[in-house]
Amino acid sequence: MPNLKQNIRELQEHNLFVMSLLRDEAVHLFEVAEDRESKIVATLSHLFSYIFSRSQTISFLIGGGYDWDAEIILRSFYETAAKIIYICSVDDEERPTLVNEFWDELGPISDRKNAVRASYAEEALGEGVSSKILRALQNGKIFDLESEGNKHSRKRLEKKWSFTEIISVLEARSLKGKPLKGIKSLLHMYGSSSHLIHADKFAMDLMHDRATRPAEELIFLKAGHVSRIMSDQVNILWLCIENFLDLTKGHFKDEMKLKIAYQKFSTSSNLLITLFEENQSPFYHES
Repeated sequence: MPNLKQNIRELQEHNLFVMSLLRDEAVHLFEVAEDRESKIVATLSHLFSYIFSRSQTISFLIGGGYDWDAEIILRSFYETAAKIIYICSVDDEERPTLVNEFWDELGPISDRKNAVRASYAEEALGEGVSSKILRALQNGKIFDLESEGNKHSRKRLEKKWSFTEIISVLEARSLKGKPLKGIKSLLHMYGSSSHLIHADKFAMDLMHDRATRPAEELIFLKAGHVSRIMSDQVNILWLCIENFLDLTKGHFKDEMKLKIAYQKFSTSSNLLITLFEENQSPFYHES
């Protein structure tokens, strides 16, 4: 029997190394970007900072054995990645419009919803320090509570920026002449994360399955799960950086080092996934 615990540790080491290289490459690309002071690049910088922060949290949770919690954070990771690729891949003429929608139109819509929810909480909690904070969230001098357009136009804008809608748009896009077909597969993983967040029947079924698996199967199941999460981390971040690189016409600082590290990670990841699939093969063959 393979030493799966050792295999997982090696995969985590390769994952952390590749992630550190990807982060360094992203920092480098922003440093050398010609229009790094523009609103577009600044927006992407915020999003990259956020996605690397989410990725670090995912790695921390996996290291502690909290695979399901890592899966939950992965939903935020997916959403951020979709926005990065969306902004990077549109036509140059459309990009400023997207960035303005992100900050100046979606922002007030969110502020307005927060204000309404804060009013409910203020009414329930009464006076105190919390009530002052809640009143501040309803202050039109602090937050932009006058979102433009009617309810229908606001709903249309929110749908445009939803994860599902963005992924549908990206499915028809390409990067360096290669179509992004297959990116719709993220909807499945995103859906799994959503089930865990909503604590629905599917989430309960997942918990039951994990709790009732025989020990000899469980270790393969966990290994496959961890491998899939880390593979998503690396591959999606690489895709984000490649899209930004294509946008800025930049170059990797040390592409060869990155590719070698990625190959080692990919080999470790594929090994665990293969072992998991072989272990589960009899079950799915019978069903």
